Amino acid sequence: MFRHSPLFQFRHGDHLCVFYRSEDALLEVLTPYVAEGILKGETCFCAQKPEIQKRLVYDLRFLGIDTDEEIKRGALELHTEADTYFPNKRFEPPVMMEMLTRSIAESLDKGFTAFRSAGEMSWAVRGRNECDQIIEYEQMVDRCYPGKAAIGLCQYAVDEFPSDVLDSVLENHRLHLAQAHSSSLHSSLHVRHGGYVAELVADRFVVDPRFYYVVQQYRPRDIVGWGIASSFETAAAQAEHLANQSA
Repeated sequence: MFRHSPLFQFRHGDHLCVFYRSEDALLEVLTPYVAEGILKGETCFCAQKPEIQKRLVYDLRFLGIDTDEEIKRGALELHTEADTYFPNKRFEPPVMMEMLTRSIAESLDKGFTAFRSAGEMSWAVRGRNECDQIIEYEQMVDRCYPGKAAIGLCQYAVDEFPSDVLDSVLENHRLHLAQAHSSSLHSSLHVRHGGYVAELVADRFVVDPRFYYVVQQYRPRDIVGWGIASSFETAAAQAEHLANQSA
């Protein structure tokens, strides 16, 4: 089942990561994320494994999107991991940042409303040892994106990474989308608000689900409040208000 728009809504300047355990679980996040970007007039830049590219195109067509036309007009860009991350045969975070900032500007110059990216990061542990550089890159993106007409989604196959690397990944994304299994009934989004974290949870199989939120202090872990809202925007706003009050 694929939604036409993500269960959780994202704003320009957001830099988020998704931890996934299967391709099916990833695509249930990736497909609506890209579809929403196309429908909002954004450039969607996807750096994916070949098998995910094929499935993504098929799923977008299933949702009624003419992928050939979107590729032709530049709204959908499909790239390999090698072409994106290793233009000089090695991974260089400053070079990647130059590419991203240039792509954001070019998207706006071409009349698109924003630049939306989705990039697979699991190559860093597949026969390579570049986790330190990945963290450096994520830190640079997290500093760069706020205030920009851009949204970035970084994908991590959770079973392939050491736990300490995943902890560092979380530290460098304000938003963390968690859907461990494709059979799970719920998805959750963790949002950092200074020293507090808000977790928003919803049933992903319901058309208009209710959104539950819990706000807790980050260190030490201590729940400061919770609630229920009829929309993601309301739940996010109430959770942020609660975090700010607690701070």
